[in-house]
Amino acid sequence: MSDRIRMPRAARAEYRRLQAAPDMPPATHHGVHREQGIPVIADDGAELLTDHWWADGAGDSTLLVRTPYGRDGAAGVARFIAERGHHVVVQSCRGTFGSGGRFRPLHDEAADGQTTLRWLRVQPWATGRVHSWGGSYFGVTQWAYCDGELRPDAMGIAISARRFDDAILYPGGGFSIDTPLTWAYALGIQERPLPARLWALLRARRALIRGSLAIPPSEAVPTALGEDPDFFRDWVEHSDSGDPWWQPMHFASDPRTVPPVTLMAGWQDLFLVGQLHDHAALRDAGVPVRLVVGDWIHGAPETTVIGVREALHEFAGTLVTADVRVEVSGGGGWRDLPAWPPESRRQEQELTLAGGLVPRDATQTSGTLGYRYDPADPTPDAGGRTLNPFGAGRRDQRRRENRDDVLVFTGEPLAYPLLVMGDPSIELTMSSTNPRADVFVRVCEVDPKGRSTAITDGYLRLAPDAAAGELRRIKLPLAPLAHRFAAGSRLRVQVSSGAHPLHLRNPGTADPVRDLSRLVPSDQILALGGDTPAVLSLPAAP
Repeated sequence: MSDRIRMPRAARAEYRRLQAAPDMPPATHHGVHREQGIPVIADDGAELLTDHWWADGAGDSTLLVRTPYGRDGAAGVARFIAERGHHVVVQSCRGTFGSGGRFRPLHDEAADGQTTLRWLRVQPWATGRVHSWGGSYFGVTQWAYCDGELRPDAMGIAISARRFDDAILYPGGGFSIDTPLTWAYALGIQERPLPARLWALLRARRALIRGSLAIPPSEAVPTALGEDPDFFRDWVEHSDSGDPWWQPMHFASDPRTVPPVTLMAGWQDLFLVGQLHDHAALRDAGVPVRLVVGDWIHGAPETTVIGVREALHEFAGTLVTADVRVEVSGGGGWRDLPAWPPESRRQEQELTLAGGLVPRDATQTSGTLGYRYDPADPTPDAGGRTLNPFGAGRRDQRRRENRDDVLVFTGEPLAYPLLVMGDPSIELTMSSTNPRADVFVRVCEVDPKGRSTAITDGYLRLAPDAAAGELRRIKLPLAPLAHRFAAGSRLRVQVSSGAHPLHLRNPGTADPVRDLSRLVPSDQILALGGDTPAVLSLPAAP
């Protein structure tokens, strides 16, 4: 097929975005061709449909993409890369968009990835370097390569993580229902006819809310979509920490098996914490790894632009040498760093009985503050690191902060900008009338007009090993950040016991994921001052 290859509207928009991006090499090849629907035969006989893109006079290097979202979705990237002299292979994961077999998320990616690499390595036009690319589930398919005999020569992985379960399904020990429910909804409608797909998109917001409140949670997808995918029920069923069911899907458990890789993460992305853990593991194992973190939510188009640019640099042997490049949110711009996290000094802020946030002071008056958590009226999330486009990112917190089940502590206006880069944390002393309780802490920035915006947060489902009413000391890590708090703004800390559906409401029963038939409220007590201070620790950068 010639240069007049038809592409979907979204792919055309992505192609134009890549053309307009700075620091991209110009097109060097013309006469782009696309061979569609090549059957690559998996070990069990399933045909994995594959498209091959190339231009007249193409070289011997190949960009490899495996995706469950349709091969046309990668057409903009494929054409752009082909015009720069490289082959591109785009494959539909089994059970999606014409590929044979059944799509079982995560289960078949290692075997099917090896099948694809074996096929690719014997193609007469693929005698050079192979660079895999993609984000989210495209990234999962790349991590799966690392458990086989064949691997790409390099990888570009955006907004993804090696351990799907720990990274986005059960962070902190609860079930982050919002993301898997949203994903199941999107998968369920993606191959429907256009009118049905548009109708499902129009009703998506309300459908997802209804699904997130379903009892039991295993009914979330049928409630929202009218379909009942096995994988969602599996994820609800296998939610216990350390469940061996997940072991075969912990890809690249030995980080030394990973080829050189560029990781692209987002401060507002659901994979952030898991991806930074991956970066640390690869760095410690001596794997060449580059980290780029922007102020992005999941699916931000900037990750595609950077990923394509990095792939072209890798093919040309001209990768930028900086190991870490991060965008400082709050208008701080981009910075090259020698390592993540960078050097910092800990700045401690203490929560006070009067609802203040002050520099750590041993003379603060001691006492307690309390609130009642009722799972029948779950504390809402008001934004966060989720796949759900209706709730993702930095949202206004004022409605949440007006609730009786959220304690709010606010500092004085900052005399100077405060740059925070690294891993914040908070230490609290709390008790609950029900030992089955959650803790959710969010740090916000309040502008001079009083608008409170989420910056970072942390969540923990407490182990039921304390007696009712027993005080326990909790050290809660908050999500990493690089943020510039503006002069004149104020820091704010929220303390609550929920952020539904970012984290599934805790019903206060023995099996909080699979059984919400009873919803048991509880009273929480936060101890402050004296011997039990509540202390926020921030990594303040120079």
